[in-house]
Amino acid sequence: MEPQDDRIAKRLAEIGEQQRELDRRDAERQSEAQDLGASVVQRPRSNGLRSFLFLTGVLVLAASLIGVAVTLSRLAGKDMADARRTGEATVGRCVEHGPISNRGFGYWESCEVDITWDDGQVEEVTAGVLFDSSDTGTTVRVGDLGRDRTTRVLARADVEARPWLLWIGYGIGVIALLPGFVGVLLLREVLRFRRRR
Repeated sequence: MEPQDDRIAKRLAEIGEQQRELDRRDAERQSEAQDLGASVVQRPRSNGLRSFLFLTGVLVLAASLIGVAVTLSRLAGKDMADARRTGEATVGRCVEHGPISNRGFGYWESCEVDITWDDGQVEEVTAGVLFDSSDTGTTVRVGDLGRDRTTRVLARADVEARPWLLWIGYGIGVIALLPGFVGVLLLREVLRFRRRR
């Protein structure tokens, strides 16, 4: 057995070696932190720009998908078989809208129309999307599908409804919810981060 003093000296030497190893590791971490700190100081602008571009891209993607969904819904048309009543519409002056509007992408026209319903009632309406300038002065057979807020919803007898376009539009609209939701969450976090600064 070793004398007590030798064991203590040996243990103190081990502790000293461990302390030097810990000090060396601590010095390495501090130098890495300084290097990392220098690189972090250089990066914020590019990260901020990247974040802004990513957020803008996500929001533009969501808006584009919603625009495509609305466009397909507009192009689907209405089914004349769903009409409550029918009549003859004489198309007057038309105004062009687009290329980007609340009706989606592309150009479309709203026209002033005089409708004589089969029951003898006469009505003057402004119909969007259903007619265009080439119909000016002509009489077209239409069906009344009711009212949507403040406008009358009409269907043309000479245009076949394409419900499959409507369903594709609904599908794209549902897909648009994901980037829209992500974009709103990212925008919220960006605004929160700016407030904290």
